[in-house]
Amino acid sequence: MALKFDPACESAVADCRTDTTSTNWVTFKYEGKNKLVFAAKGSGGFSEFQSSLADDQCTWAFLRVIAGDQESKRAKFVLVQYNGPSLGGMAKSRAGIQKPEIEKMVGQHHVFYFADGPEDMTEAEVMEKVTKSSGANYDLGSNAAGYTSKAGDIKNTAASTYKAREKEGNVTNVIFHEGPLAKSTPCDLSGRPTVAPPTDARKNTDLAGKLDVDKWKVPEGQSRQPDEQPAES
Repeated sequence: MALKFDPACESAVADCRTDTTSTNWVTFKYEGKNKLVFAAKGSGGFSEFQSSLADDQCTWAFLRVIAGDQESKRAKFVLVQYNGPSLGGMAKSRAGIQKPEIEKMVGQHHVFYFADGPEDMTEAEVMEKVTKSSGANYDLGSNAAGYTSKAGDIKNTAASTYKAREKEGNVTNVIFHEGPLAKSTPCDLSGRPTVAPPTDARKNTDLAGKLDVDKWKVPEGQSRQPDEQPAES
């Protein structure tokens, strides 16, 4: 049977995801075997979230954490499945099967974290997994002992350079012409402009004296074959 969701579940996820509220965790619990309902939320961080977990339930949670190195701090979202130590085997199996439906409900998240008891549900382990999923970490290696970030200086220099280049490259004093430009006016084979008033149309198509038309003439009494080319001058 498909898992049903309390409408408040999606609203709680949206509340945790937005930058306009302080909510950084929300939890969901089962109501019966096939319905998930909103349980709790808070803005007190990981320790507050931990204290909300029940020993005899499977709790699903959506966490908002701040991760990154000195060069970049950003929000990361974690989907958590917490099986309490007193939870029965059937309930554990059923919750695991329903994971895809819950992932679809919460939407995009950076990390999935599974904990099978309080000893697994630690902030250090969650953040370690989040950090590993984030790619480059500039707080490691030779920077582990600490360093002074130059991100601000780099940003300011880049902005200044961009503005200077933009000013140099901008096209100014643009003049729009009405009608054909003198250097780009289409011409016919005689070199006369093809853009002309109707009264000049005849002049533009009268090629007498402008082209060597004799090579197209067929001598009197002869006829040109279909594939025959005119003689070269």
